[in-house]
Amino acid sequence: MKELLAVLKENPSPSGKDFAEMVAHVGELESRLAEAVEELKTMRQELQQVQNRSLKAVLQKSCKSLENNISNMRQKLAELKDHIIEGCQKALSAFKERGTSALDGLSRFFHVKPMLEGIRKAIDNSIRIDDNAVSKIQTLSAEYHQAGRHLKNMGRALVGKEPVVEVKSPGRLSKVIAAPYKADRACMTAAQKSIEKAIDSVTRLQESAERRPSVLRAMQENGEKVQPPAKKAVPAVSKAER
Repeated sequence: MKELLAVLKENPSPSGKDFAEMVAHVGELESRLAEAVEELKTMRQELQQVQNRSLKAVLQKSCKSLENNISNMRQKLAELKDHIIEGCQKALSAFKERGTSALDGLSRFFHVKPMLEGIRKAIDNSIRIDDNAVSKIQTLSAEYHQAGRHLKNMGRALVGKEPVVEVKSPGRLSKVIAAPYKADRACMTAAQKSIEKAIDSVTRLQESAERRPSVLRAMQENGEKVQPPAKKAVPAVSKAER
């Protein structure tokens, strides 16, 4: 990959710029997924503090879904990187055989857009899982505080005190539990931006190849234009006409 980037740097072109940007965004995506893996570890630790069985069951299910989703993304990313490396090898071979003309239409060596779109779909799914988990934590936390307030007001009523009506904000534990899901969502949102930029780079790479004809084709077309018209054959003159 580095060798091809070096070749493209020495032979500047729009295709080379778009390819370099795609590689950079794929690298960013890999970093975001590594961060998400660390957040999953934190989730597992925080879940040990949850006493509410219903909430714990919901969050364990969410955590498992995230683990499967991120594992799937990392597998897709590994396949994407292998495909890019293979495309680099093919592009370099073509460059060594035909020179700079082989770099025209670079996208034909990298059919990666479907792979990138598959990763984007998995990222979107992870964001939905995080949002649902945080929403569930907030809902059950509010219900828990409401039930506690009712019990407290029953005790206050027995001693002739006015009931408590203020609504408390989510407790410390619910914030602690929700934090890893929010952090993972931030990682996934950053990954989403990286994947969108990578897809944009690939799209420009493909459009550049469609706009620019190959050097060989251009030479052929120019050759056809300057080719002199064929001369008409002059009929032979017979002896009788001389």
